[in-house]
Amino acid sequence: MAIAVVVAIAVTLTMTFTDFGADRGTQSQESAQRPQNPFEEARTLGVSQILADYSAALRDGDAASAMTALDESATDTVRDRTRRAAVGIGALPLPTFEYRLSSTRGPERLVPADLQARLDAQGSSDSWVAPVQLRYAYEGIDSAPVVLEVPMVMARYPEGWKIVADAGPLFGEAGPAGQVWEFDQPAAKTVSTPPGDSLVLTNGTSSLTDLLAGQLPAATASVTDFWGTRWAQGAGVTIAGSDEEFASIAGSSQADTDAAAAVTIFSSVDPAGPTALGQRVVFTPQAAQLDPNTLAVVLRHELFHVAARTATAAAAPVWVTEGVAEYVGRRGTYTRLEQAAPALAAEIAANGPPADLPTDANFAPSNPDAALAYQSAWSVAAFVADTYGDDKLKRFYIALAGADQPTDPTLVSTAQNTAAQIVLGISRDDLVAQWRAWLSRQP
Repeated sequence: MAIAVVVAIAVTLTMTFTDFGADRGTQSQESAQRPQNPFEEARTLGVSQILADYSAALRDGDAASAMTALDESATDTVRDRTRRAAVGIGALPLPTFEYRLSSTRGPERLVPADLQARLDAQGSSDSWVAPVQLRYAYEGIDSAPVVLEVPMVMARYPEGWKIVADAGPLFGEAGPAGQVWEFDQPAAKTVSTPPGDSLVLTNGTSSLTDLLAGQLPAATASVTDFWGTRWAQGAGVTIAGSDEEFASIAGSSQADTDAAAAVTIFSSVDPAGPTALGQRVVFTPQAAQLDPNTLAVVLRHELFHVAARTATAAAAPVWVTEGVAEYVGRRGTYTRLEQAAPALAAEIAANGPPADLPTDANFAPSNPDAALAYQSAWSVAAFVADTYGDDKLKRFYIALAGADQPTDPTLVSTAQNTAAQIVLGISRDDLVAQWRAWLSRQP
């Protein structure tokens, strides 16, 4: 079936946050578990209590009680998030939701002087840039709580501690990622994707909600057919209603929003599982303009990233991660090269096949030839699958994406040569030559 072409630039984002007190370094076990003195113990107990009360009020939908946990100088951002969360959490299947102190401690970070002066004027006797965690889990899609480091400024008064602000922006750093329960009209739709479930999260009604919900079972099955059953076989899918919502949830730039139909995000990978926590496929508002067939390609593409997350290293070559994802997304949807890769087909007609595999820099959203890079990457995967079979393509993916790869150009070629010889029985040069010849033969 021929479909319209969309460049589904799948920016994979890791939504991880480090402890502000750790100063970006790795803490020693002794530092994390050192005995607390009476002052620290009192801080810990007091802040833990106000965070527990605040969390309970939000879970109960009691905005008035939640607001009492906020300081007189609390930022508008914190106040608005509190009001929204008190309404939104109850609309979503969130059996786990709490703010609490992290068990790790590092060198203390001082509250900025201007804010400290305001707190002193209000009668505060102590302030703390506290290592706060947000822990939450959506029913059906989160096998373990998602844990985000969301450090907060806290202030103490005779009656107890209060929440003042997110610490990140005060130090010129990012604040907490946006969450669906902060939407104006958060809603969730459970979709059966045997053997488990998926969840579509939206802001009010969206034309995409029912369409994606209807496509999820077949898309999940298609990805499983290629990758196997060693993944959740389902996902959390979030539909952003605006560019601002998308950027807040995905931590993405405007360039990503303009270029992408969807992105995948995750919070962390637990190596003991291995399990990827907090995985979400986030669709941009522009995805509503796609026809259903193209949307299905994008969904399968992104679900492949979900399935392969624990087998994909951070430094994996983009031509492998994106090329195989696009191959899985497009399987069975085209009969001619120009239907799946019009920019590549035009380049071949004008100048012949590409001389070599695309580099990571070719995929930057700012690159005017990014579409050509993505389509070239797809064609490499399609060539390997057509010539050697899907199983060899999967093994080739794992060989190249499953371990951190070097960045030195000579070592990059060596690593690719080794993977090609082990999995395909040919050298990297032969891989490129056979791929170019395959492209020349395509109708």
